[in-house]
Amino acid sequence: MFKGKKKAIFVHGCFWHRHPSCASARIPKSNEDFWLKKLENNVERDKLAIQSLEDNGWSTYVVWECEIKDVDTLRSRLLKFLER
Repeated sequence: MFKGKKKAIFVHGCFWHRHPSCASARIPKSNEDFWLKKLENNVERDKLAIQSLEDNGWSTYVVWECEIKDVDTLRSRLLKFLER
């Protein structure tokens, strides 16, 4: 969190936070009901946390695990977010 700028950056694992359209976000075949409920709860909690911050005037940015591989693009996006 960058309190002075009222900006928050979340780093989400693709599996744990169900990154849309990401192969790493698939649901395991064993105990599928358990995993689906657990992971959907994570997504709902993320939405509530982000909405709460934004309702209080904060800007938020989510970095997905799979995006970390391209360091140059990630650096550029984060700097752009922080400079706004």
